[in-house]
Amino acid sequence: MTNDLHYDVAIVGGGVTGVAAGVAAARAGARTVVLEPRPFVGGNATTGLCLHSFLTRDMRQTVFGIAQEVVDRLIAVGAAVGHIPYGGFVSAVTPVDGDWFRIVAAEMLAEAGAQVIYGASVVEVERDGAAITGLVTAMKGGLRIVRAGSYVDTSGDADIAAFAGCPTRKGETGTGKMQPVSMLMHFHNVDTQLIASTLGEVAPAMATRPDHPDPIPVYFNGTFSRWNDVIEREGIFPNRDHKVFFNTVWPTRVNVNTSAVFGVDGTDPLAMSRAMQELTRQCVRAGNFLKRHVPGFEDSYFTPQVVAGVRESRNIIGQYELSKEDVLEGRKFGDTIGQICFPVDIHHPDTGQAYFVDIGDDGAFDVPYRSLLPQGVENLIVAGRCLSATHFAHGATRNMAPCLVTGQAAGVAAAMAAQRNTPLSQLDVGDLQDHLAKDGAYLGRAFERSHAIV
Repeated sequence: MTNDLHYDVAIVGGGVTGVAAGVAAARAGARTVVLEPRPFVGGNATTGLCLHSFLTRDMRQTVFGIAQEVVDRLIAVGAAVGHIPYGGFVSAVTPVDGDWFRIVAAEMLAEAGAQVIYGASVVEVERDGAAITGLVTAMKGGLRIVRAGSYVDTSGDADIAAFAGCPTRKGETGTGKMQPVSMLMHFHNVDTQLIASTLGEVAPAMATRPDHPDPIPVYFNGTFSRWNDVIEREGIFPNRDHKVFFNTVWPTRVNVNTSAVFGVDGTDPLAMSRAMQELTRQCVRAGNFLKRHVPGFEDSYFTPQVVAGVRESRNIIGQYELSKEDVLEGRKFGDTIGQICFPVDIHHPDTGQAYFVDIGDDGAFDVPYRSLLPQGVENLIVAGRCLSATHFAHGATRNMAPCLVTGQAAGVAAAMAAQRNTPLSQLDVGDLQDHLAKDGAYLGRAFERSHAIV
């Protein structure tokens, strides 16, 4: 291994969280690299899933910063419709076009000056005492070592924390069971109005586009209860009353989220490979079922997505672990780096059925800086799905708007620590909060009052 690569900040994973971290670190003046094993950035947002959730139950927005900037830029190119009120398990949804998310995310990283290395997989961590000294990375041409002052784990699976020997956990306490993995289907040439009226459990979220005269349903969910007998007979899904979620920003296209494979460890490459095969087969069966039986799909054509969505794998056990009580009480913390207002969303590990639990108090809880800090390593910070949270709290922290929030905070913190040659655990959190606030991130009402932020 020769020709080491040197940066101030090295970010592992170019998904939603890594995009926010990379943009934030580079804008903060750090020489930044994002290592992404796939040939694109954006992760699960490229599937077309909604960026849940920016607004609390009482329609108060608590997610701003880079997250809102992404939405604004997508609206400008016709690939998003904003935050749309919805009367279901959330008060508002933020649908986006997945392909355009990928394009805009890459543009933002380039504009900020972040280097993205595609096809790069970290296979080993070099460590000296409490510090990571390098990432052994497989990329075109062989193995190279990426060295930095600060490292950001946005892998989704806490890969870097695990390689470095930091304590982690998986799944439910006691059983270790994890939520199922899924794959979206993209349908073209559909009648979204008819589909929503047939399957929607509550009134769909409706939005308008400048290029389309009539409001269109952009988000709705329901069940296939009407077709239980067909589904059982043909083995389409593993349970009766199977739930299904739809979203779109287009009048004649829709994304369908209803597949599930159980008992998959997202950190096991063989298990994930088998899951990819099964999800693809399942999506083909489900897609053909929709075309045969559900009004609005008759003349459609569809493709399963090429990305399997992992809801849960490893989480670090950090300096603070977000708990069930933190969520249910809507707790606030002095070292907050942002707020989460998406309800707990857990798909049962055995059946796949989704259930939701609202956040307490004012409908949002703080993410303390300590929950991004793993134990035992001083120059590593973790953000996104694999931050420090219990199985229950993870049901809220794992979603994409929270990932954008924690990614931005981690990127800024990593840049500040590298520039000051300071361990991340000793970083002045007040300085970090000031920087985030100046960048437009929301840190809660108490912070607003004490810092006179409007």
